[in-house]
Amino acid sequence: MTTKVPMANNALNILSLKESMDEIIFNYIDTSKNWEKAYSSIGELLDDAVEYFSNYVKGNNGQLPNENTYWVLFMDLTSKLLYFQTLAFFRLKLQRKEVVSEEIKTLFLLAANCIPDVQKIVNAQFLNEVGRTYEEIELYDGKEGGFERLILKQNNRAKDCLEAFSNYIYKFHR
Repeated sequence: MTTKVPMANNALNILSLKESMDEIIFNYIDTSKNWEKAYSSIGELLDDAVEYFSNYVKGNNGQLPNENTYWVLFMDLTSKLLYFQTLAFFRLKLQRKEVVSEEIKTLFLLAANCIPDVQKIVNAQFLNEVGRTYEEIELYDGKEGGFERLILKQNNRAKDCLEAFSNYIYKFHR
C-alpha cells in the first residue's frame, strides 16, 4: 500500500486521500490495533496535506484559500488525519505506559477545530468521537461533554478551520 497521494490538476486528489486514509484506518486501527503502523502511515498522508496546503498558501502570497467545496472537503479529511494520527500516538503512549503529554490534548483540540460546520450530523458524530477520546485524558472544564460543547459553540466555518490548520503548520511543521 502506498501512502503518497496523487495530484490532479495541481490539486491534492481528495478522493485518493480519503481512500488511503480509510484503508489505513481499517487495516491498522479498526482491525489490528497496530498503532505504530497507523501513526506512521497516517503521518505520511498528513505530511502530504501539510505540504500541499503550505505550497498553496505560499503561491497565494501568504493568503489562506477561499471557502469553497474543495477546501471544506480538504479540512474535513485533514481533521480526521489529525485525529487518527493523534489517536494512534495516544494509544502508543498508553501501551508503553508513558505519560500523556499536553501536546496530545492540543492536537485533539486542533483536530476538533478543523472540523468545518461541526453541527452537521455527520460532523457532530465525529466530534463526539474526538470528545470521548479527549475525555479519556481529562474532562474539559471539569465536566463531561465540556469539550464537545466548546467546539459546538464555536461552530467553525471552513475559514476558521483553514486558519486553525495554518496555525498548526506554523507551530508544528517549521
